[in-house]
Amino acid sequence: MKPTTTAILLLVVFTILAGCTSPQRGAAYGREQEFRRQLANSNPMREYGYTIREVRFTPDYKKALVVFTHADTKTRPDWEFVLKEDEFGVYRGTTMQPFYTPGTANTPPIHLTATLPK
Repeated sequence: MKPTTTAILLLVVFTILAGCTSPQRGAAYGREQEFRRQLANSNPMREYGYTIREVRFTPDYKKALVVFTHADTKTRPDWEFVLKEDEFGVYRGTTMQPFYTPGTANTPPIHLTATLPK
């Protein structure tokens, strides 16, 4: 075999192997139950009586959509959070309350955090 052909074949094999690296996934990949456990201790559940209706992740697990629901859907609509992962495996998100709290001038933002170290 000619040296040029050998070099080309080696280059093709190297390109195929280098292109087959696994994608980087977020810290919640394979740890969805731990993620839900941490959400169970969050403000929407402890202070406002919400329950988790749905948790969905992007394919790379870098973002999560968390939807909380309440038994009284007429006065307490579903509450959605989009959590984004930072480089330390911490998912954070903030949203406003979807309902009015008596005795307050405005509805404060609620912060939600889940920590899953890599």
